[in-house]
Amino acid sequence: MKHYQTILTIGITEIFIGGITFLLTIGSLVLSVNQKSPNVLTFVIVTSIISSLIGIGILKFNKVAYQTLLYFSSVILLSKILILMDIIQLNGELETTIHPDIKSGISILYHGFVIFYLQRAKIREIFQGQR
Repeated sequence: MKHYQTILTIGITEIFIGGITFLLTIGSLVLSVNQKSPNVLTFVIVTSIISSLIGIGILKFNKVAYQTLLYFSSVILLSKILILMDIIQLNGELETTIHPDIKSGISILYHGFVIFYLQRAKIREIFQGQR
């Protein structure tokens, strides 16, 4: 039962992250305070929608959502580590509210946990029979 609670928490977290990001971004457009360039704006909107859809899929124990979350968490974890090591840099348009180091640290902890947790044998079994 504890496994299901953690999986549900991860799914809700993905929906929350995606939903809040989407609403705040759309809100910034409605209020005419958007500071993002069109390409960054499109990226943020698309990724917020993807995050929400992944979260919904995780809540449904969908195997594709599970695999997609593992993939994206790996990409995000690697990119955040490279950013903190000052190997790559963002142009600043993605980092507008929370200090980038704090945001990266939280992201590393969360996505590291997601990868570690979802790779456990018992968790893989839960998603194994799903499409």
